[in-house]
Amino acid sequence: MDEGSGKSGHTGEVRPPDELSSLSSSGPLTSATRVAILAALLAFKKTTFTELMLAVNLPKSSLNLSLAVLKENKFVTVKKGFIQIGGPRTIVEITPEGKRAIQEHLLLMQNIATKLLSKENAADSDAIQ
Repeated sequence: MDEGSGKSGHTGEVRPPDELSSLSSSGPLTSATRVAILAALLAFKKTTFTELMLAVNLPKSSLNLSLAVLKENKFVTVKKGFIQIGGPRTIVEITPEGKRAIQEHLLLMQNIATKLLSKENAADSDAIQ
């Protein structure tokens, strides 16, 4: 395979970027649900359980399970609190570790997308010629 071209040998087929293996081996972020939760928390910083549930469109049980995994990996904190006007609330906050993990994950996905799209565009222009 020509290292720089992304093409293998004589067939001219485009190969996926090497970074794809990193997406499937990054622990708690192998779940699209947990990626969505951390992405939402990247925007919110801190929010209520209910707001997060609505933002990622998950049932309570699924959100609870995913938050348990993220909490176990120290990506989020989950605290019970009391708001005078609204009563008891569960507050979910992204940790510095969680922020770093989701930012690295999103950058990795962006790099993969850039490579795939540039290869696709190159393949399309080769086909036109």
